[in-house]
Amino acid sequence: MKSFIFTLFTFSCTFSFAQLGNTMYGLARTTNPPGVYIATMNPVTGIATNIGQASVSSSINLTGAALNPYTNQFCFFGDNGLKSIDLTTGLITSTATINNPNGTGYFDLFRINTSDSLIYGLSRRNITNAQTGQVTGAMYLATINETTGTITEISPTSIGQSFALSGSAIDPHQMVFYYSNGSQLVGLDMYTGGIFSNPTLTFPNGGQNFDNFTYSCTDTTMYGLVRSNYYTPVYNPVTGMTTQVFDSAAVHLGKVNAMTGEVTKISTQSIGVSSFSVNGSSTIDPVNLIYYFISGTSSGGLSIYGVSLITGLVVSQGTISNAGALYFDMMRIQTDCYESYPTRFNPGSANLVESNVGLIKTFPNPFNTELSIESEENMQSYQLFSANGMKLSSGILSGTNAKLNTETLSEGIYYLNIQTINAKTTHKLIK
Repeated sequence: MKSFIFTLFTFSCTFSFAQLGNTMYGLARTTNPPGVYIATMNPVTGIATNIGQASVSSSINLTGAALNPYTNQFCFFGDNGLKSIDLTTGLITSTATINNPNGTGYFDLFRINTSDSLIYGLSRRNITNAQTGQVTGAMYLATINETTGTITEISPTSIGQSFALSGSAIDPHQMVFYYSNGSQLVGLDMYTGGIFSNPTLTFPNGGQNFDNFTYSCTDTTMYGLVRSNYYTPVYNPVTGMTTQVFDSAAVHLGKVNAMTGEVTKISTQSIGVSSFSVNGSSTIDPVNLIYYFISGTSSGGLSIYGVSLITGLVVSQGTISNAGALYFDMMRIQTDCYESYPTRFNPGSANLVESNVGLIKTFPNPFNTELSIESEENMQSYQLFSANGMKLSSGILSGTNAKLNTETLSEGIYYLNIQTINAKTTHKLIK
């Protein structure tokens, strides 16, 4: 039985982050005069610093934003179309008008997928029945070319008609795009555009809504804000009716099981805000494990809150300030899911069968110092990835049995891809 030893160089991930930086970028917005500037944000102090002196737009559309860490570009919809901004100079590199070959429409909830550097979102348009004249809404998973504005729809048929302003998220490992229609968390297969999962959101330990969700590549978990609404009964003596009037709301940091829809609160107590900026105005610091979002203050201003992914407690609160800016929107941290890698293969590619059970067994799981692999057919190669999608090791395998020395691996989540003669398999492993 042949043994393969994995050696984990723990500095490799840290080195990549250090080279890239862990900067938060976003859009600093003024109202008088109206202007939009690409800016960096110190989330602890709330101070936004403009990059460049010129406004890049007079308005923004909160339909999404994409920060490409490989091209150093930030994309959003402004006054004249889809704008790409250089993160070094703060200047516009291109402005594109939407071009959908299938008809006039919109492109919403878009984000960058760091595992293939493409911008994914929802192509939304109206379809008219030629016989009845009836107009119905339709949505498709799609990509957009930020330079030309050309939309390429992936879904062969419509996957829905509407979405909630809860944000969107991309799992670059499983290659799934997530959005919410209000009651369900819908996952779309980024290879085929079809429905990957669509569980109903449930709140076993309280809550009514799950908003501003985003995916963390560090621990392969989707985080967001759990909102609980409270109402006060008000009696109307004229009508003799009692109605429920919105009184207040409590907000907790939470996470969701994307396959079951079960939402769990992480915070044991309310974060201390009753409102927040909508439509995915959130980001995750993968180095310090902090979730950031924007909320109003009692004085009428805005603050950026940092909440620990571990405890759910507020670790920082900075009042947003800038030379003339009143708002900070669509924030993104450039190391979030940086250098991620797909661990679920395209099932339609090269006639390969993908399976996590039956063909190959890996045990024990959780593992400690050794991992055993048993295959029904001869193995050819392996690739080992960390939870954030970074490739740690790869090599040649042979035969139907192997033992891997995993003593040097630190505790955490790993993905092991194994290629056999006729198939590829992906195994999620825990140490």
